[in-house]
Amino acid sequence: MEAKQLQSLRAHSEQLAGFIVRLTSYYEGLSAEIDKELQSLRGHLSGKIDFTLATLSMNKVNQLIMLEPYSVKTLTQAWLRQLEEDIQAFQRLVTEPAARSQAAKASSALKKPINGISAVLPLYQQVLKCYQSGMGNAEESTTDNQPNNRTVQLKQNLIDELGQLVQTYIRVNPEDDYIASLQERLGQGLTEEELLNSCLILIRVMVQETLTEANTAGKIIQRLNNALGNINGDVQSSISKSAESFEARQSRNQELRNVLEDMEDALEGESNIDDLKQQAQHYLGQMANSLSAGEEAERQEQEGLMSLLVSMQQQLSSLQKQTDSYRKKLVEQRINMYTDPLTRVPNRMAYNERASKEWDRCQAQNKPLSIAVVDVDHFKRINDKYGHAAGDKTLQAIARHLKTNLTSSEFMARWGGEEFIILLPDHASDKLLNRLNELREGLAKLPFKFKQERLTVTASIGGTQCRTGEKLDAAFERADKGLYKAKSGGRNQVVIQDNE
Repeated sequence: MEAKQLQSLRAHSEQLAGFIVRLTSYYEGLSAEIDKELQSLRGHLSGKIDFTLATLSMNKVNQLIMLEPYSVKTLTQAWLRQLEEDIQAFQRLVTEPAARSQAAKASSALKKPINGISAVLPLYQQVLKCYQSGMGNAEESTTDNQPNNRTVQLKQNLIDELGQLVQTYIRVNPEDDYIASLQERLGQGLTEEELLNSCLILIRVMVQETLTEANTAGKIIQRLNNALGNINGDVQSSISKSAESFEARQSRNQELRNVLEDMEDALEGESNIDDLKQQAQHYLGQMANSLSAGEEAERQEQEGLMSLLVSMQQQLSSLQKQTDSYRKKLVEQRINMYTDPLTRVPNRMAYNERASKEWDRCQAQNKPLSIAVVDVDHFKRINDKYGHAAGDKTLQAIARHLKTNLTSSEFMARWGGEEFIILLPDHASDKLLNRLNELREGLAKLPFKFKQERLTVTASIGGTQCRTGEKLDAAFERADKGLYKAKSGGRNQVVIQDNE
């Protein structure tokens, strides 16, 4: 190799070594163990380069990097997800307009793509300012003005129920921009004032829908009234024609009797055969004419009656079609009103109605009734890692499995989010645990596969038996406490809460 080539190779080697030194210094801080080995590598590449030792260090660094569970990219994504969760939690708690505005801006910034790890720090600073603003407002307000846990839970329950109602209306009227904007605001978190305004918006929509339905029902009733009026008119006309036909028939019969009497008188007083023949033919002709007129009148009467019956049948058939269509629409509306649009199982409204009836029945018959709340474990991770479409399919599969494995007397509904609620009539606390564990174990066996990756989905369940004389809300709160214990105790378990 020529001297010039050797000199060029040496220059390139020194340049590459310098670049590696600067690059490893730039990424220092990812892992203490990797940083230590990188420091050794920089020592071998600085000053007089020792390629033998540098190669050993690079091999060690490669092994450490392969064993490292997180890359800079995955760490950045994890930090951003945590920031999003924190800002969403902050939005649910804060009520001050200024703080909410800052939180909305921070949330919007977090949803934008970032150019690198250096962009994460300003986002942290922005979120920190939101928290500082919220803490400042909290210090200025008195303790009496701060919402307690029950108020926060009540607000969240209202938001969840409002969300279900909005979903129901969107399914019926998917092109309603008014409702679509309301659903979007619900997803961003609402203050108490915004929640009240949203309730008013939905009430206005419900009133408008009711007025529209009333108008439709009024038109149906008007058409029914018109059709019945037409039928009544036809019947009255038929009665009048029947009376006229009866009188005409009586008149014709009387004419025949008169002809027969005249004929009888003529025959008794006439001795000439030729005259008798002529008179007989005359009277027989009158009788034939009368009979022909009667037959023609009866034929016209029958035709009129048949025409009337055909007209009435057509009107009744048309009326039957209208009422069947209206009845079908009412049935569809009721189904939509009581069905969760995503999972196609009963919704919270259906649960409230069924639970009230079951509780009244069980108390009247002195039989036990239990309630269970089911929550899908780590559901947010599924949404974050595999997308919301995967989350929706997960909820649909779980709802389908639960519904299939319930007995005819048991009842389930989607409570909201990833939560389901189950009514278990004739189940006391002593056998409730085994029954709920059957459902939980069945859920854990469901085969899920997203992005070519198999996944086991589990659920935590809280259950309780309703107590005589108490309201169902109290039993639900007890079951919800059991669910909280199940989740905080490690998830994928059942906790029966009957000691409070």
